[in-house]
Amino acid sequence: MTRSGSPGLRSRTLRSFVLLSAQKVVGIVVTAGGSIVLARLLTPEVFGLYAIITFVIALGVRFSELGLGAALIQRRDLDPAAGLGAAFAATLGLALLLGAAIAAAAPLVARWPGVSSDVTAPLRWLALLVVLSALRMPAAVLLERRLAYLPLTIADTADTVVFNAVAIVGALAGAGLGSFVAGALAARAVSLAVLWSVARWRPALCWRWRELAPVLKFGILFQGSILINIAGDAVVPAFVTAWSGVAAVGLLNWAAMLAFLPLQVVTIAGRVLFPALSSLQADTERFAEAAARAVNRVTTVLYPAAALLLAGAEPLVRLVFGEAWVPAVPAVRCFCLSAIIGGTGTILVHALYSLGRADLVLRLNLLGAALVWVLTVGLVPSLGFVGFAVASVCLACASIAYTAWTLHRLVSFRVLPAVRVPLTASLSSAAMLAALAGLWIHDLPSLILGAAISAGAYVVLAGLVGGAAWRIEFIADWRTVLQG
Repeated sequence: MTRSGSPGLRSRTLRSFVLLSAQKVVGIVVTAGGSIVLARLLTPEVFGLYAIITFVIALGVRFSELGLGAALIQRRDLDPAAGLGAAFAATLGLALLLGAAIAAAAPLVARWPGVSSDVTAPLRWLALLVVLSALRMPAAVLLERRLAYLPLTIADTADTVVFNAVAIVGALAGAGLGSFVAGALAARAVSLAVLWSVARWRPALCWRWRELAPVLKFGILFQGSILINIAGDAVVPAFVTAWSGVAAVGLLNWAAMLAFLPLQVVTIAGRVLFPALSSLQADTERFAEAAARAVNRVTTVLYPAAALLLAGAEPLVRLVFGEAWVPAVPAVRCFCLSAIIGGTGTILVHALYSLGRADLVLRLNLLGAALVWVLTVGLVPSLGFVGFAVASVCLACASIAYTAWTLHRLVSFRVLPAVRVPLTASLSSAAMLAALAGLWIHDLPSLILGAAISAGAYVVLAGLVGGAAWRIEFIADWRTVLQG
């Protein structure tokens, strides 16, 4: 990732990023197409119930993981094979326990204000996802440590395609909420089969504390941050559902799904940068240079995608998804802003994890969870469900301020120089699309043409603002990828 860094590491990192990017492009296309079809076949209430169910399942998955997979990736001085058996035994045992607990507690979830008894059976079936997630961990750890992302991209692509295909078939058959359940279970089973078919490691349910202890401290801090984030997100099923109803949660969840599509590039970057930057953690100068280049490259894709989606949200939702989803437009715009600000902060969080500073991220997430609860409870009564989206923007601003300041203290890293080019070009191209939406865009062909013109303007402006040196570096990175 840096001129001074290892050419082999930089080349493998860039190629991994492009490989994952290609997978995500396919995933975004399939997800976008599937969401259009499902939005026209299912109601906001169904989306809302599924959002509540997936929140409960995500909580079980995160509690079962203990952060051990991430800890095995981060520890460069640790042979993963030594501790993988113990980590797998701990994760699988906890997953079985939590899956059973979720199935038993399903009727209690159905009694929450605004939630119907329709969630009981689907929640019990989806409790299987907790166990399937534990089974996925060992193969994923081994592949990510080697930056061997081809099997992972195949598995993720299969997951996305199978989920949408099965869910659409179920929706057409009138299965309602069951279409999401069938799609999720089928997708995770196929993904798991792909990973285990190429993994050279085989399960060994052994328990040796001396093998688990070295990674448990980082793992607990890492997982603690994730669980705190989930606690912050709990304000939607816990408070917004009770105040605004399941349909409002469906609109909110759908708006987040649409607006956060550009964040797929951050997900890709995090998966690649975490092991790559971890290998540079002892050299702060090279680490800072690599982090700056990574932020620049990621935001070069993230900023225009999110900014153009923000500018064209109203005609896009109305013309593509239908009038039923137009009330979600203000939330879509807020979430796009959160994607731009918070996505940048997330890259910096991955850098902190690579330095082993999970404790700092834990503090950030504690403050963030408290802030989002306070803001949501204060804003939703006056703004409706959009109040949560506004709260997410405020949280993103606070998060990036903290992470940028903290990372600068550790490795002398600065955010603004890294994002200057994509930010300037994105704001200009988004302003162009907003003007076209107000003056000219009236149907789907004009929307597509307006978006294409604005995207082309972004490319031209980025090249002009960046100058010759930036263009040369950008092209050099692509040549490094293509030579592989």
